[in-house]
Amino acid sequence: MGYKKFDNIKKILAFLLIICFSLSVTVAPAAAGDNGYYDGYRKGYSDGKKQSEKDCKQYGSRENLSKIPSPFYKDSWTRSYKNNYNKGYRKGYIDGYNGNRYECLK
Repeated sequence: MGYKKFDNIKKILAFLLIICFSLSVTVAPAAAGDNGYYDGYRKGYSDGKKQSEKDCKQYGSRENLSKIPSPFYKDSWTRSYKNNYNKGYRKGYIDGYNGNRYECLK
């Protein structure tokens, strides 16, 4: 009698474990694919780094970041993707600019 109860509990736990695993595997890529933040961050970081190299050569050790340029958007992107891309681009641009500019200011 005790073994049947234990076997049923094992089956239920195994079933719940399989459901949790399948949900974590299928939901995470769908959420990550529609984000846009990391794509914008990478592009902003590279653009900010390039601009800081130009400013370093032109202005030397003076601070000069005046405006973050607007990123390029594709018409096929959703509004949510564009908003997240823009947030990531701005953050990445500042991080890339400041990281490389710090080397110039030393």
